[in-house]
Amino acid sequence: MKRPFTLLGGLTLTAAAVGALVLGAPRTDAGADKIAFPSGYKDGVLYTIADRHDVKQYRELYVSPAAAVQAAKNGKPLPRGTVLTLVQFKAQVDAQGAPLRDAKGRFLKGDLIAYTVMEKREGWGAEYPDDIRNGEWEYAAFGADGKLNEKANYKACFQCHKPHDEKDFVISYPALAGQTQVASAMPMVPGATTVNIAGFVFAPGGLTVEPGKAITWVNTDDSPHQVTVQGTNLKTEFLLKGQRATLTFPTEGVFSYNCALHPNMKGSVEVKK
Repeated sequence: MKRPFTLLGGLTLTAAAVGALVLGAPRTDAGADKIAFPSGYKDGVLYTIADRHDVKQYRELYVSPAAAVQAAKNGKPLPRGTVLTLVQFKAQVDAQGAPLRDAKGRFLKGDLIAYTVMEKREGWGAEYPDDIRNGEWEYAAFGADGKLNEKANYKACFQCHKPHDEKDFVISYPALAGQTQVASAMPMVPGATTVNIAGFVFAPGGLTVEPGKAITWVNTDDSPHQVTVQGTNLKTEFLLKGQRATLTFPTEGVFSYNCALHPNMKGSVEVKK
């Protein structure tokens, strides 16, 4: 028996019943419920730890099988059957809500929040349109109890990973390979005011400029970002690490913006003479 499955953003697909997740059962449709909860993720390789400042999270990333690590070191696509598991924890915070850090500056791990999984299988992804498809990858989110989150914004997963097609759509591919990600920097715009994107935060978060003044955003995160100004048609392209983009505000006013891929990232621009 089948039921409808809708990704946020209006993409409606068909997903088979959970029983079809039994090993060996054929799947010809698309949807998060193709992925079973990776109960043995700790048997894989813990290949990196990351802090998310914008949502105050401590995160661990695991991969299985171990052959995926070697593939990344060789600059190859990850093998079919690869499962990447992102484990999200709350950061411990002080009385003012600021994350507590260890001697190395790393967030202290708090309560478990959720799991996000990406899995690669032969033939997966063919049902998605080209503008969203991530090769043969599929995504799923699970609560701390291991239950599938059917209301998660899976379209955002595809959008966030799409610019990383040269790295098999895996943002953390350089970490798998034991490397530091490097991207070609776009040229600076003379006279522009600069906003740095680091740790999923815009810095400075607020600016005051004159009408017609250019503002340049520079991405230093491994993750892509896209600046989108609310109530206008102003937005940048997807910015990979090391890339920059410039927007100009011709009229006076206060403009709020965020990252289209990570809405918790917010900033503002006041334009006045």
